[in-house]
Amino acid sequence: MVPVRRARLSTSLRLIAFFAVLAFCFFAFSGRRSPVVLTYPPTSLARLAADPAGDMCTWWGESGPEVLADPQADSTTITEGQLPPLRYVIDPYPTFNGIALDTRANRVVLSDENRKSLLAYERSAGGNSPTVTSPLWQIIGPQTEVGFIAGVEIDPERREIYAVNNDVEDRIAVFDYDANGNLRPKRHLYVPHQSWGISLNPARQEMVISVQQLSLLAVYRRDANGMDAPLRVIKGAQTNLADPHGVRWDAPHHEIIAASHGNSTEIAPYTAYDAQTPSAEENGEEKILGGKFVPPSINVFGETASGDAKPVRTIQGPNTKLNWPMGVDLDAPHDEIAVANNGDNSVLVFRRTARGDAAPLRVIRGAKTGISSPMGVAIDAEHNELWVANYGDHTALVFARDAAGDAAPKRIIRNAPAGTPTGGFGNPYAVAYDSKRDQLLVPN
Repeated sequence: MVPVRRARLSTSLRLIAFFAVLAFCFFAFSGRRSPVVLTYPPTSLARLAADPAGDMCTWWGESGPEVLADPQADSTTITEGQLPPLRYVIDPYPTFNGIALDTRANRVVLSDENRKSLLAYERSAGGNSPTVTSPLWQIIGPQTEVGFIAGVEIDPERREIYAVNNDVEDRIAVFDYDANGNLRPKRHLYVPHQSWGISLNPARQEMVISVQQLSLLAVYRRDANGMDAPLRVIKGAQTNLADPHGVRWDAPHHEIIAASHGNSTEIAPYTAYDAQTPSAEENGEEKILGGKFVPPSINVFGETASGDAKPVRTIQGPNTKLNWPMGVDLDAPHDEIAVANNGDNSVLVFRRTARGDAAPLRVIRGAKTGISSPMGVAIDAEHNELWVANYGDHTALVFARDAAGDAAPKRIIRNAPAGTPTGGFGNPYAVAYDSKRDQLLVPN
């Protein structure tokens, strides 16, 4: 029995030695090959601002500026671990997208795609100053679940804010009115990938969202939470929905208004509640997913519509001047619809009952307007004002409600000093280097 014990002991020692060497190699090389990790200061309200000289970056947080030293200043001492980048290409300021008004509480809330936040201002904020307009509060930070944010909506009765994440996060985050900083939402609802716009109907206790690539509208309970499914979905060839963005519930007329870009795409589902698109083989051949282009449009549905429902009315055609229509809002007292026309830097106003190839009643467009890649629009009929959220400029503009032509805004909310260019980033996922032109190519 002794030789057998010695053989087992010898085998055990060899295994121990083998794993010891393996562990040594792993730890020895893992230190030399540590990944490059960008770490950010923990302050919840931090904003990164590039130094004009390009030598350092400053984080403006609750405790004041924190300087990140030039990574090239002492590069000989940085050999491993968490390596800072040599250069940043970053827009340090918020970029407005969605917009929602509460005239009773005298506040306006705007979504910010660039810094991943929500900002609230006094309704009367802004003016002609070239300096930054201070917000009342800002919801920002990793706990907020606010990411590539698009639509925003306000429930004045319950003092709640709804924020739609368009990409990556695939959820609606709900906050109380006075929420501020890096805090968790009071509830969240998982929604289809690339949801964009949102509108509430307090009377029905329901809300409707638009979903871009799936070309659908989904209606949920107002207080839907977690993985709750929609009550009904409007989707199909007869709906004329093609990459819908802005959506507005016209409660007095029991209708839902939706603005579509015109590119209709068939894609496989991303999340549990995305529309089911067949991907299995049919007739022995693989199903090929594709799409089509149609003219941009505004489609109006009955509020209880579902499935492949035909619109009650459609505004579509060359006379409409629709070009990448984004946010849409209703002016109920004046029976008008306003839409942010992103493609030609304008705002179009139509009669609520317009249909077919109808020309807009008014167009706000021109150099004096300051409109640049507009994403959101909101009408304040009580104070006779029309708001526009710019994506191509760090501003939100306030016009007279009946403004037309090359009209200057009454006042401007700035989230960056006047003249500050935007980076133009819209959720970049890749980067390529063009060695011939010495350029970086960044698809959004």
